[in-house]
Amino acid sequence: MKTAILKGAGLLLVMVGCEAEAPAISRETRAELARTAERADKVLENSGAGAEAPACRRNERVIYACNFGARRVAVCATDNRLSYRFGDARRTDLEIDSRSGHVRAHTGGVVGGGGGSQEHIRFSNNGYQYIVHSMVAGALTDAPGQRISGVTVVRGETGASPIVRTLNCPSVGPAQSMDQFNALPAGTFTPETDETWIAWW
Repeated sequence: MKTAILKGAGLLLVMVGCEAEAPAISRETRAELARTAERADKVLENSGAGAEAPACRRNERVIYACNFGARRVAVCATDNRLSYRFGDARRTDLEIDSRSGHVRAHTGGVVGGGGGSQEHIRFSNNGYQYIVHSMVAGALTDAPGQRISGVTVVRGETGASPIVRTLNCPSVGPAQSMDQFNALPAGTFTPETDETWIAWW
């Protein structure tokens, strides 16, 4: 960027002088341009373009985390906040925070025949619902005891609204579960009251 600014100054002088040769840039002018370039670099560094990946921080508990190819979803908790994060290895593209006084997370679950069950956390944001779910297949399924998880994105305010995207976690084992689902921070979520959200996702 610094080089581009210095070259740009020379090009501007050429354009202003038309056919005349651009005069040499003084040492003071070159130093000022270098300082301007440094300030521009700092602005870019702090602009969020290099924001951290969607992972839980040291002071947060991992509620759920899975890599979906190049993308990652993490649900993290502190004592007073529950967060949904989505992005890639370089930056977080979407973060939804739920806390007391501004609750945006809702929890629910279903139990099926043969001992199967599923639990979910639904995060609301601008008319979209991001449903993080984890299930254990029951004895009446083709894969009893298997854990399956993922994220379903719904556009609308009820469970009957259209599904716009589904991500299935490709991992196996503990990564598929939400072990701390029953220990979410108090005041950061509400139980589902609309029965349309009580479903298998």
